[in-house]
Amino acid sequence: MKKVKLFYTTHPVVILLFGLIIAQVIGALQVYLSNLDLYNTLADVSSAGYLAIPNKNVMGRLQEIGPAFWGGLFFTFTVGAGICLGAMASAWIWVRMFLGKKINLAFFLLLWAGVMILVNSNGFVLMPTLYFLIIAPVVFSLTAARESMTETRSNRLKRLIHFIPVPLLALLWFTQFDNQMFLDLRDNLLLSNNYGRKFSHFYYTYTLYPAEAFKALNQKTIKTAGVKNIQANSTDQRIGKLLTAYDYLPLSDAADVDLIIHQKMDHLIFQSDNHPVFQIPTNQFLADPREVLQKFSAQCDRYAAFRQFTFLSLLIGFPISIYMILHAVFYYLGYFIVGRSTSALTASIICLLIGVMVLVSFQLNRSRSIQIPNIADALSSAHWQTRVAALKLIEQKKLEIASYETYPDLIKNQTPQERYWLVRALAVSRRPDTFRDLLEFLNDDNLNVRTMAFYSLGLRQDSRAIGPILSKVEISDNWYEQMYAYKALRALGWKQTRSP
Repeated sequence: MKKVKLFYTTHPVVILLFGLIIAQVIGALQVYLSNLDLYNTLADVSSAGYLAIPNKNVMGRLQEIGPAFWGGLFFTFTVGAGICLGAMASAWIWVRMFLGKKINLAFFLLLWAGVMILVNSNGFVLMPTLYFLIIAPVVFSLTAARESMTETRSNRLKRLIHFIPVPLLALLWFTQFDNQMFLDLRDNLLLSNNYGRKFSHFYYTYTLYPAEAFKALNQKTIKTAGVKNIQANSTDQRIGKLLTAYDYLPLSDAADVDLIIHQKMDHLIFQSDNHPVFQIPTNQFLADPREVLQKFSAQCDRYAAFRQFTFLSLLIGFPISIYMILHAVFYYLGYFIVGRSTSALTASIICLLIGVMVLVSFQLNRSRSIQIPNIADALSSAHWQTRVAALKLIEQKKLEIASYETYPDLIKNQTPQERYWLVRALAVSRRPDTFRDLLEFLNDDNLNVRTMAFYSLGLRQDSRAIGPILSKVEISDNWYEQMYAYKALRALGWKQTRSP
């Protein structure tokens, strides 16, 4: 009886955390297997004499448990959180609205099966299926058991106070949603303090490991290909050049590649995992390789539905999970002092107030729109948000940043947010001295600033940047940085070639 009472008084976050632990195990395994597969691909790419991204300084980590564990956290707090919350909500509805009748359970079973069918709609994917197959029934069962023990006759006002904060905060934060919201969140909540900068660096260091595990083929930095049985040598060479131009690196000796092209009569057969995907006339591929390769990527993409669910979970599951964890902290702090009911209500009110205060602070500190005649004054402002707003306008209107008197001071600025937007403004500058300044930002202490320097150099279309960028790629130990460097190289017209 004591165990039942203990389970009844336990905060729902305990069930959530149990589901998240399961998600972490699956997520870490998914990332680890993906890392091993990527390592084998990069080893083949390097052996063939191509530039591998990530480079040799990062490749070794692909075989380690650490990156898989930390990368798995991304799936834990997105997909894992989304499934947990969906299962908890379904169990609550089944117990409270359908009175826990088994005949009504069929609806939730069909919904569960439908989601798994959708996830596998373009071909079976093991790891994404395991999330739904294991987490959903476990969390549903635990929540249903807990809810069946919970008192149904409780004060409606109290239940309302528990329910209101989440949708209310979601509605309030939605008022801030625009195409700059995530960048402003990074600038104001992360880059504005030491702990936030450490978290930002952690996120950008490990996020590419899970991202690689469910990307579509055309989203990957490096792809591999094999070309076989091409009748004419000139056609063979032309196909190889076209594939390389779209980062499908031809590997003659590799057994496992992303794309295999066979020629049959006057048609090309596109093959993946030893199975033909489609065939088209040879001239069609030679005339428009981009469209054909995009079609191949789409038809081989088994993770499209899973990516959409992951993104939705990032927007909904992640913030609600953080809310529940924070709520549990305040709940247990007051549990032994004021009792279960009062501590739960107090925790809800405190979490609502914290959410509102963070929102107000965020809204007040977002960079404001300014007019072009006021840019000079804005760049001299004592508030970095105002200076950032001016830099954004300079980039947007393609104005010359070096023409402003404060430019020398901006170059020496110690605020990473400001350096980030300054580097973006340098992308539209055309003065020779600003090109040299931009190259210096490749050595910046902040990862976001360095990656944006690569991006801006790519936009400037100055081929003199190719050498310095290649040098940085060679010594870099950060995958995210290397990805931006590679994209900059491609934007500058650089192409992969086999080294002797």
